[in-house]
Amino acid sequence: MSEKKRIKWKLNLFDIGLLVVALVAAVGLLAWKFVGSNQTEVDPNSGVTVPKGTHVVRYVVELEQVHKQTADMIAVGDEIYERTKKELMGTVETVEVSPAKTLTKNELQGTFQFVEVPERYNVVMNVTAQAVDNEDGIVLESGLEVRAGTSVRVLGPGYYGAGYILSVERG
Repeated sequence: MSEKKRIKWKLNLFDIGLLVVALVAAVGLLAWKFVGSNQTEVDPNSGVTVPKGTHVVRYVVELEQVHKQTADMIAVGDEIYERTKKELMGTVETVEVSPAKTLTKNELQGTFQFVEVPERYNVVMNVTAQAVDNEDGIVLESGLEVRAGTSVRVLGPGYYGAGYILSVERG
């Protein structure tokens, strides 16, 4: 019969050194991942605490020719999203509703004039969001690029509409 020999492992100085190096590396990696990436700073313009590298951007969105019920549903504090991609656009700060007007040609006089559209309204919203600057322009945290003149489709709680970004203000 053969006897199997058991190998007894003894902890030596080299093994202790490897364990200490691995432990220090693990703790350093965790500290860098969780502490380093969650740094915040105070935005000097608004006084709001924001993630590092971002800033507050304010922009104006106009929804064109919406129904009265839709205009009544839009409220300050609503979080709005881009309708097709479902990207967060920001939070509504102010809302202004006015009768919708369209440019039409007066065939009798041969001139163009603005005429009110019956039972339709334009809604102008001031929106704030967190954004970063890159080489292409201003990009919201959700990934949506914000530029004046861009057409947008807005989805809010219980409503949607289409329109344009009228202006963009950094800070």
